[in-house]
Amino acid sequence: MDIKLNIENITRSVVVLAVGLPLTLSLSNLASVTANIAEKAGSSPTSSVTDQLKTDLGEACIRYMLAESDSKLERESQNEIEEIVGGPVNHTQTCKWAL
Repeated sequence: MDIKLNIENITRSVVVLAVGLPLTLSLSNLASVTANIAEKAGSSPTSSVTDQLKTDLGEACIRYMLAESDSKLERESQNEIEEIVGGPVNHTQTCKWAL
């Protein structure tokens, strides 16, 4: 009777382990995948491009915003902004966005 009881306990333990282990592993994997998706959602491809563009425009926009109207510094800053962006833009709005 004592041997039969041990075999039942061992069998029960094996069954619990066989069912519980895959469930535990899949839940831990799910948590890892969810964390990776959340991390990737924070850094989209467009945000890296816009961040770089804002960085490139920073110095030129500061000079443009501080320059006197119709001055040489204003014109040089406008030219630099247009060169960075790739064409004519609304300089004030572009600089407000970049800064």
